[in-house]
Amino acid sequence: MIEVRIPKEIRTYKEKLFFGLNIRQTVCSVLAIAINVPLYIYLRPYIGEDMAGWLIMFTAGPLFLVGYFNYNGMPFEQFLVCILKFQFLTPRKRKYKTENIYGLLMEAHEKKVNFEKKKRAGFFYKIKRKMIMKKKIKAHRQAQTLKG
Repeated sequence: MIEVRIPKEIRTYKEKLFFGLNIRQTVCSVLAIAINVPLYIYLRPYIGEDMAGWLIMFTAGPLFLVGYFNYNGMPFEQFLVCILKFQFLTPRKRKYKTENIYGLLMEAHEKKVNFEKKKRAGFFYKIKRKMIMKKKIKAHRQAQTLKG
């Protein structure tokens, strides 16, 4: 009996082009070969086989990463952008900060009370207070004399 493999998710399906490689992998492989073979041939006499080999690995590596690397359905470019955002744009440690409204209200009340205490301790406040008290006493005495 012939079995046909059907992917679970249709969006994950990639059409195979050459030798079981999809278009992205094929293009990156052809680019790597087209760049690195002439580079090796022309640089080998000048810098030696070892250095030319290392140079080829460093130039072919990114091309093969772009073509073959896939992490959680993301190609290499998207994965690289996610890593860069995580490393440089987001804070490393998140600071848990609560907003205690009761504490803020209590601080405001304490500031108000302290301001009133300082105000009452002032020289002019005491003089003003004495004058007000004298007026109240005088008004009270006048009211008493009118009653009796």
